[in-house]
Amino acid sequence: HAYEDKKTGNIVTVFSGWPPSDSKDFLGAWGGFAPVFSRIPETFLWRLEIDTQSQETANLSVAPGSSNVCADHCVVHPMWKTRRAKYVYATASNLVGDSSPPCGYSRHNVELGSTTPLSPGERNKDIDCYFFGTRYFVGEPLVVPKTNANLEREEEAYLLGMVFDCVRERSFVAIFDLERPLKEGPVTKVWLKSAVPHGIHGCFDPKSDCTSSYFG
Repeated sequence: HAYEDKKTGNIVTVFSGWPPSDSKDFLGAWGGFAPVFSRIPETFLWRLEIDTQSQETANLSVAPGSSNVCADHCVVHPMWKTRRAKYVYATASNLVGDSSPPCGYSRHNVELGSTTPLSPGERNKDIDCYFFGTRYFVGEPLVVPKTNANLEREEEAYLLGMVFDCVRERSFVAIFDLERPLKEGPVTKVWLKSAVPHGIHGCFDPKSDCTSSYFG
């Protein structure tokens, strides 16, 4: 997401990214049949501030509260996409700055979180995060406001995420109540008939007239 800072007039954005690469492949080290994490750089949440007067970067650093949290596919409450959001949610791989597959979800307090960098391999003990365990892999989440919610409160919403259980070879939708800590786990799991191919970027449709699909 991105917004204009009303005090400075600067443009501020929080995004996920990895170091620059000279690879000719669009996906860089992620290219190929399957990712090889020993050569894939760590992905973190970054905070970029642009001075609109000088048209130069005023600051670029790992987002507050996000040190050593390997995270990607960040989202915010839909009402805060162009506003100063307190929370950013992301897929999480680990909390020690390593490169590994996404197996959980994290909540980053990008306004009040610590800006003190952690040492390589040091665990981020302050992040609100939930991991599903071994052989679970997660997809990009969605933040869905609750029915009749106060849209001025970011917490009055649910976090929805598609999760693949490799042991059962089935997927489920994990639903977190954002008025509770993520670390408490999902309030429910909606199991699907089959495994759903891994994907990113989705939307939520409150209508119930959708058709059923099976991936055999």
